[in-house]
Amino acid sequence: MLKTTARILLTLIAILPLGSCEEKDDRGIPGFSEITVSPEKDVYEVGDQVTCTIRMTSPAGPTLKKSTYWWYTSWWFQSTENPVDFQEFEESGQCVSSTITLAEPGDVKLYFFGRLEYPNYDWEKIEISKTIKVKGTAS
Repeated sequence: MLKTTARILLTLIAILPLGSCEEKDDRGIPGFSEITVSPEKDVYEVGDQVTCTIRMTSPAGPTLKKSTYWWYTSWWFQSTENPVDFQEFEESGQCVSSTITLAEPGDVKLYFFGRLEYPNYDWEKIEISKTIKVKGTAS
């Protein structure tokens, strides 16, 4: 009898953590495509203007309370002239950035961020980036 009770107790202890993980996975975090940059080029030049697009490939689950999405590039935070670019998803399921003027040569990362808010002050961060090559202009 004691052996059976101990086995049941050990089984419950082993199973309970699995149940708590399942709740977090059931929130239905949306899926996203890769970032596409328009116009598409192998190498850009400083001064080129681009827009970024990302597509939501699967919707958020029913427990999502609020979502906020924005775009940024590495040099935006070095200057107060370029705020974070907050955007919403269109009915087509796409989120398009404002026009971005490429300001620095080298490997430039373009970022898409999201904050997904769920009940009980729970939240998830979305971070997707794409690196493009930008060459300096000839002087």
